[in-house]
Amino acid sequence: MNKNDLYNKAGYWTFLITLAANLLFFVYISFVHPGIPSNPGENYGNESSK
Repeated sequence: MNKNDLYNKAGYWTFLITLAANLLFFVYISFVHPGIPSNPGENYGNESSK
C-alpha cells in the first residue's frame, strides 16, 4: 500500500501563514494601534463659517 500525502502542502502552508498574518494584523489594530481622533472632522470648514 502506497502512503502518499493527498493534500497540497504548499497550499496548506500558504493558508497557515496567511491565517497567522491576518490574526497578527487584527491584534495590532485592536490592541496596539492608537486609533483615530474622537471627532476627526471637528475643525473642518470652520474658517468659512466665521
